[in-house]
Amino acid sequence: MKSSEQKSSLVIITNLYPLPWQPNRATFNRQQFAQLDDSFDTSVLVPVAFAEWFKYRKQIKQSQHLRYLPYFYIPKIGRRFYSLSMLFSIIFHSGFWLWRKKPNKLLASWAFPEAVATSWLSRLLRCDFYFKVHGSDINLHGKVPARAKQIVNASKKAKGILSVSQALADEMIAMGIAKEKIQVIYNGVDHEKFKVNKITFDKNTPDYVLYVGNLKKEKGVIELLEGFAAIAKQYPLLQLHYAGAGSMSTAITTLAKTMAISDRVILHGSVDHERLPALISQARILALPSYNEGVPNVVLEAMACGTPVLVSNVGGIPEVVDEAICGKVIAAKSVDAVTQGLEYMLTTQWHSEKIQQHSQQFTWQNNKQQLLHLLNNVNSLGYKS
Repeated sequence: MKSSEQKSSLVIITNLYPLPWQPNRATFNRQQFAQLDDSFDTSVLVPVAFAEWFKYRKQIKQSQHLRYLPYFYIPKIGRRFYSLSMLFSIIFHSGFWLWRKKPNKLLASWAFPEAVATSWLSRLLRCDFYFKVHGSDINLHGKVPARAKQIVNASKKAKGILSVSQALADEMIAMGIAKEKIQVIYNGVDHEKFKVNKITFDKNTPDYVLYVGNLKKEKGVIELLEGFAAIAKQYPLLQLHYAGAGSMSTAITTLAKTMAISDRVILHGSVDHERLPALISQARILALPSYNEGVPNVVLEAMACGTPVLVSNVGGIPEVVDEAICGKVIAAKSVDAVTQGLEYMLTTQWHSEKIQQHSQQFTWQNNKQQLLHLLNNVNSLGYKS
């Protein structure tokens, strides 16, 4: 192992990272970036919306390798200027910290505004620049001309671009981003952690359908509730569990009462990542009927647990889910699709061992090798066809 003095300095800039008040947020990024510590002197800079940063400022503990900064912007106004706002926020709050790091490489994780701001920052610091795209950063921001233009311009300065799915890579190429700069690298799973044996569980625990993630409209949480309600009489002992927090929690509770199924709908709130393997493994189905996705890690984690998945036909999900083995891919934004999907899942026999075997191709070890290849040998990379 190299000493820190011999390693190149890598600074990662991303809003997708655990926060002191949201420790379970974006744990996949924390896992991925931690792998780089053996090869780089790695530091992470996390922009936080100013109002939120101010509210929780007493919980923030800055360190040599992890720093949170207040990101100043006016919500929903002048979004084309968000990248400039982020650049100024970084310079004014953490410019000296960055200068002392003397980074050889900057990696932005999120296309807009992080990647755009980081591309400008790399010119000031005279270092190499890379960025990672996740899903809605391209599927949403990439559809707005002013933001898309900024992302494309940033890509011209990038040494390499990490896409979490082939679908996202294709979207970027359609935007005008050079395909030779893009490398598709799927996220990984900690298979030692997500391999709970179902035999060890209490047989008296009711069957349940599980949702894991933010409780947002765009995640299909209401369609899932309505689809569950449609089959509730057929499966009187089946429950629906939501693991996560978000703005739709009240709406879910209210609607469940209206449908007279509130006693069968369980909201766990935010669940620590350490508890997820047991919660997912005991579920009858993992359901994620999102409107937009890249490749959500919870789907990979569910398959690693041997749990079948009901997922939307969006983003890179069809690339990682083999319907003959792992579950059902349905249309997004459709209650009927969720209803029919649940019926299919509940009447089909699934084999945990085969699902787990399928999941073995998604490892953090593979992810690390490919990411290091991107950061160190970008000129030899080609577009994944």
